[in-house]
Amino acid sequence: MNATRLADLIEDAMGGQDNLESLTHCATRVRLIPRNLDLVRFDALRSIPLVIDTRLVAGQVQVVLGPDRAQAVAAAMRRHRGTADTVVPRGRRHHPTRALVLLVDVFTPLLPVFVAGGLLMALHNLLASPDIVGEMPIVHAAPWLDGFTSLVGLLGYAVFALLPVLLGFAATERFGGSPHLGAAMGAALVAAPLFSDAGSPAAHFAPSPAWMIGDLNVFGVDYRNTVIPMIAIAFVLARVERVLKRRLHGSVQLLLVPTVTLLATGLIAFLVLGPALRVLGAVAAHVMQWLYVSAGPAGGAMIGAAYSPLVVTGLHQGLLAIELGLIATGGSFIFPIAATANIAQAAATFAVWACSPRGSHLRSLAATTAAPAALGIAEPAMFGVTLRLRAPFAIAVGATAVAAALLATFQVEAVTLGAAGLFGFASIAAGKVGPFIVCQAVAAGLSFGGTWAWSRWWSQPESEPGADGSARDAGATTISSPVSGVMVDVETLADAAFAASALGPTVAVAPQESRIVAPAQGIVTVVSRTGHAYGITMPDGTEVLVHVGIDTVRMNGVGFLPLTRVGARVSVGDPLVDVDVDAVVSAGLDPVVLTIVTNVDSGALLPRRRGGSVRAGDLILSPPPPPPRRRGAGRGPRRRPRSPRLINRLTTRREVANFA
Repeated sequence: MNATRLADLIEDAMGGQDNLESLTHCATRVRLIPRNLDLVRFDALRSIPLVIDTRLVAGQVQVVLGPDRAQAVAAAMRRHRGTADTVVPRGRRHHPTRALVLLVDVFTPLLPVFVAGGLLMALHNLLASPDIVGEMPIVHAAPWLDGFTSLVGLLGYAVFALLPVLLGFAATERFGGSPHLGAAMGAALVAAPLFSDAGSPAAHFAPSPAWMIGDLNVFGVDYRNTVIPMIAIAFVLARVERVLKRRLHGSVQLLLVPTVTLLATGLIAFLVLGPALRVLGAVAAHVMQWLYVSAGPAGGAMIGAAYSPLVVTGLHQGLLAIELGLIATGGSFIFPIAATANIAQAAATFAVWACSPRGSHLRSLAATTAAPAALGIAEPAMFGVTLRLRAPFAIAVGATAVAAALLATFQVEAVTLGAAGLFGFASIAAGKVGPFIVCQAVAAGLSFGGTWAWSRWWSQPESEPGADGSARDAGATTISSPVSGVMVDVETLADAAFAASALGPTVAVAPQESRIVAPAQGIVTVVSRTGHAYGITMPDGTEVLVHVGIDTVRMNGVGFLPLTRVGARVSVGDPLVDVDVDAVVSAGLDPVVLTIVTNVDSGALLPRRRGGSVRAGDLILSPPPPPPRRRGAGRGPRRRPRSPRLINRLTTRREVANFA
């Protein structure tokens, strides 16, 4: 059952969308506040497949679904049913890559749109570009496809041409503002050049409106296809709206907050943020041109290394003006590098697909985003896969740098624009198609091979020394305690779902310190917005959830300082989060730290101990011991039983850890 169907069933059992006051979610459950609790059918909720449990806490209906599924169902309810979502702003994350994490957060809900737009643009280029299946475009050979080809191009181009509208919605929601105001602000950015081109009598625009401040035409800046300007503007909009809501109330708030927010943000956007950030794109373009002209292959390598990061920020749009000028004077070096960069990202994404466990979310995401990247639209692959994992993105950038140096050596240039991907050869100058294909093959081979090697290295199990210095076998799945403290009987927990181990084998520890660490080796795949839950996928595919406290999502991140990020590779003992335990207790919440294995049967892993103290890193979950062999079974003579003294002498700390 997919998330959309599951969301429909939950919504129906809640009394319909009109009965939903608000919607939030945490790592394991969707939290719904109904307008009329009498309309909620709890029996129907509990009977829905994939619903683990249902709870009513202080008027809030909590539907326990487990990691990943809770987020997907909440997103489906917001996307398709327009359910209000209470967005809680995150606390500050003191991490050097938090800006990159922010970009991934903003783009994640837009990935399906990007994939669809990229595939449609690729199909349009296939039908309308010459020299792909012949000298003439397909549409010229089959004129009856003309209208269909135009429609396909329009649908695909609109996704990226009107990108500020989509980004305005997603980014403003991420910053805690009203997403529809963000979309309206994005529409204003896109509308400025449209009004400049055609005018709008209804809005009393002149055919060529201009608001000149010095040498700046305020309405003359084109923000279509941009990324960073809209995200920065969304940040300002959310802050302005928040300030106004704190100062205005009642009907005055309804009338003035949206109006003043748009007006104030619009002035800042068109007079300050937009022009300043667009200048960065122009500066990057001129620097790249100077490097390529003056530094030869070394310049090509530097431009190749810089191109994909520019795509991440959207500043690569500033290259278009220079590229058109280069084509007009003979040929452009930018298009071959762009095509090679996209191929490298596609190859890295395909390697991630090949190395991911079957049925995993990462594998399916890589499968759907690799094709658009190969056809010229790399944003879905970057934001959905390579940037999340960090290393594949860096490997693809390095492969692009090597291939771009070769492109500069062979002086490969494009004579027209086209699809910057597999079909990019159609735009390359005569006599340079062969070297161009060789360079693309080099980029793809290095990117795929490097990502494959990284994946093999990452998934290599680490052997840990035992108490006597010997290596402990890491082949069996074992889970360690993420914190020092006292073991708590899971059945006594106040939360019914956790008490029943409904999400999987569960161990609870009352913490005696603030640092929570990784209980297993793997990649961090989940970091909750409020910092209270962390998911780790082990090399063998086992998924571990560390959940700090019960109902601590209500603290909105206060008292939680995340120390890791999605995509980070962790080993046992690596820090995940610092928790102010006293703040959790003062809030009237239980700070117990839960370690849950969410994708194995309840009997696949058993607690190593019950009760007593435990230290961070001590084993707490492991497979059950094998059944005893029948007497006389097997080959060889029977061994004499060990004496009690010999047993005591051999009962080292390692054996206690293995059998306690």
